[in-house]
Amino acid sequence: MGSERVWVVKDPLSRAFSYFNEQEHEILGLADGNRSMSQIASECRSRFAPQYMSVETLVRFFADARRKGLLLVDRCGTTEKVAEAEGRQAWWKNPLAIRLPGLNPDRMLDAIAPFFAFVFSPVAMLFVIVLVLVAVVGVVSDVGLLSEHLTTAAGRLQSGTALLILLGVLSITKVLHEMAHAMACKRFGGECREIGLMFLVGVPCLFCDVSDAWMLPQRWQRILVSAAGILAELTLAAIATIVWLFTVDGPLRDVCVTVMVVCSVTTVLFNGNPLLRYDGYYMLSDAVGIPNLSAEATGLLREWTRRFFWASPLPQAFDFSRRNILVATYGLLSGFYRVVIYTLILLMIYRFAEKNEMADVVGVIALSALGWLGFKIVRSVLTPPPNSGRRRSMSARRPVLIVCVLVGAVVLLGMIPLRRTTTAFMTIQPANAESVYVTNGGRIAETIQNGTDVKAGQVLASLVNESVLFELIEARGECEQLEVRLSGLRRQRAANPEAGLQIPVVERSLDEAQKERDLRELVAGQLVLHSPHDGRVFAVGERAAPELDDREPSYWFGTPLDSANVGAWLQEGTKICVVGDASAREAVLFVPQQDIELIRRGQRVNLLLDDHAGGEVRGRVSELAASPSEAIPRELQRPGMIERSAVNPTSTPYYEVRVSLEPTASPLPVRLTGRARVSVQHASLFHRISRFLRDAFA
Repeated sequence: MGSERVWVVKDPLSRAFSYFNEQEHEILGLADGNRSMSQIASECRSRFAPQYMSVETLVRFFADARRKGLLLVDRCGTTEKVAEAEGRQAWWKNPLAIRLPGLNPDRMLDAIAPFFAFVFSPVAMLFVIVLVLVAVVGVVSDVGLLSEHLTTAAGRLQSGTALLILLGVLSITKVLHEMAHAMACKRFGGECREIGLMFLVGVPCLFCDVSDAWMLPQRWQRILVSAAGILAELTLAAIATIVWLFTVDGPLRDVCVTVMVVCSVTTVLFNGNPLLRYDGYYMLSDAVGIPNLSAEATGLLREWTRRFFWASPLPQAFDFSRRNILVATYGLLSGFYRVVIYTLILLMIYRFAEKNEMADVVGVIALSALGWLGFKIVRSVLTPPPNSGRRRSMSARRPVLIVCVLVGAVVLLGMIPLRRTTTAFMTIQPANAESVYVTNGGRIAETIQNGTDVKAGQVLASLVNESVLFELIEARGECEQLEVRLSGLRRQRAANPEAGLQIPVVERSLDEAQKERDLRELVAGQLVLHSPHDGRVFAVGERAAPELDDREPSYWFGTPLDSANVGAWLQEGTKICVVGDASAREAVLFVPQQDIELIRRGQRVNLLLDDHAGGEVRGRVSELAASPSEAIPRELQRPGMIERSAVNPTSTPYYEVRVSLEPTASPLPVRLTGRARVSVQHASLFHRISRFLRDAFA
């Protein structure tokens, strides 16, 4: 292993491996049951002089060896029995990677190994390298087309059948990945003891136990076994790339581009990343000659931290050699990267739970897990090192002071106000916009064209409602009849006294009829929609067209202003257009109820617009709605934004927030959508946690 010789001990029950250098191997050989601990210590001092080895150090070493099942202890002539170790670690100790019991594929590998022996030849390796280089050149020369096709393929692979095909292809690639590990291990004399199913962050995938590769004597063999899966996927990605370059648009090309991305980018970023304990980690561990690189880095950092806090006087406790510094640096980078990965996974789970109304439960579990992790880290740091590494005169108050300093630091950090933002979905509207709604349903007779500049009071649309017109004609006819009758009674009252007595009754009836006529004229007048002020007409979000066989004559689609919709029926409350400024724009945010209390007038807003290359757009909050919005724009009711099923003013209310935008080089397209990031009031970490818990248990 590197420049040192190591002894590898394999436990056939637990399938665990232990590593010993020459010195540790000799110490274990001294524990033959006939020497006492002091005799072993004396022998070690003579063998390993001038290095001093205390009895306490040997006790710790033997205790660790006994815990791993490497030593038997003779108590009064009765040798203790070795309990059979479990074949695998308990799943709950690593819930992100749950392994199910697998099968022993050794016989199958023995049968098929001769057929794949050629892939380990130098000629095959050279062929793979050339194939990968050809694929890289092909992608680099046409990277624009690849990017465009990735977007198109992602949209096509949303259907059920296409998704099943994609999952099948990905499953095959991962099977080939694990089989490559197994074949490489078998090729160099190792043994694959288990292959089975594993749930990695909830996603089913294959796992293959090739830990026997640790017993291979040559370093390049161990590295090749670890790299076999990556090489297999890169070869598959290269083949898919060449097929993609020479095929036309279709399902096969979509599958090829998916295989290219999965087997190259994701494989290199995850499997080939040495900061995670996957293939890349074991390749690095063999390359630098440190078998337990991650464990040694963690132990070194923990020991340095503990001895620093506990004021170790021993210079060897802080051995800042080049090797130790590199190992510690790896430990810091690996720890930081794992925190980032776990945080992203928790955020993904939280977002998924949020859509299924389980965010509170997942959030509490995540906070509890983070609290437990922090407690374990603090406990590990505050555990005192061995007595030989501490000052005898060290004050007993030092641990208390350390705890107080750490708690004070946490409290101080938790109380510092930090920049905070909240996001909301938004759409672009013209400034000073006012919507025009249908107040009385009717058929479209005439409409103004989209984009027309209008004056206040100008007619935008005319509707026809036969029942309203019929009721208006009836009301007018009744008024005319009563007016004629009243006129006749007034001419007859001089000659006929009874006619004079009927006049007050007819006058009251006429007054009621005139009120009814005025009301009907008002309702009929509502069929003509006027512009509320000067501005430009902007059509509303489009409505999907129905199938030809299902379309009714009265169904409108597109926008109500489209000429094709003449004769279609518009229901009461339908929004037909918006009249606003021709050049100025504003953003309308739809903020959920739990975040509206954070929004204030004047707060800065950054808009992240979809399909817009004009750069970042900024603005400030100008107006907040006092009540929930009754309707969400159609352009926002789509997957990835506000789901149509969530649009309910009672259960999931959204509030409109208007944002005045800074001037842009050209007016933004109306109904352009995106996300808005609002810079709200600064809040400390404690405040955010308390607010989350309050919302969770309220």
